[in-house]
Amino acid sequence: MFYLIVAILIVSYYFFMAPTSIRNTLNTIGLVGAMALLIVLAFMSFIKILQSPPEILLGFTMAIFGFFAIRDVYQLPARAEKSEHPNKGD
Repeated sequence: MFYLIVAILIVSYYFFMAPTSIRNTLNTIGLVGAMALLIVLAFMSFIKILQSPPEILLGFTMAIFGFFAIRDVYQLPARAEKSEHPNKGD
């Protein structure tokens, strides 16, 4: 509870009384803190994914391979039509 009150006081000082030089410093500190938080959360989510059952990872891998296979099929050139049919009876 104490830290919540201190955080509210710091935020209210930032919004209402801080000069621009202090605001720029606090913006930089906040940006670094947010980036550190995102990196920690990304690492924790990666660890959680590795702890998931192997079937999920296998299904995800199969979905990626399926996407690339369908993309390759769509990129195939169109079949050229022949005007003569040599196998038909003359």
